[in-house]
Amino acid sequence: MVAAAPRVVVIGTGEGGRIARAARLAGHYGVPRLSAVDVLIRRQPLPATGYVIDGAPQLLDRVARFGGPLPAPAFADLVVHLREAEQDGTGDAFRVIRYYEARGVLVGFRPDVPDAEIIVAVDAALRGRTAPPPRWP
Repeated sequence: MVAAAPRVVVIGTGEGGRIARAARLAGHYGVPRLSAVDVLIRRQPLPATGYVIDGAPQLLDRVARFGGPLPAPAFADLVVHLREAEQDGTGDAFRVIRYYEARGVLVGFRPDVPDAEIIVAVDAALRGRTAPPPRWP
């Protein structure tokens, strides 16, 4: 069974699509959608229950470079990556993606995958995750 209130981070370079997908996931789980800018830069406190955070991988990389925490796996159960066709596997964004992938919390989708398929896959990935992931150094 999927946790009633999962902690999910949605990353991707297409802002409009990323925000819309994050909002739909948040609605599906009945949790708030938060902006990574608000959480990481403006220091908005996280809800005690679940949430969906959306942000660009480049922002997450910049925050980490200045000593801030990445929003996963430190405080997320799963990272959803909306992959863009033009990503070549290099650069700041890819460094963040490799970080999440190496820790086993990343699932990736093309931007054109229907919401229903993403929700089924996210539910499946969350199923069985009962303990929080390890803290980021």
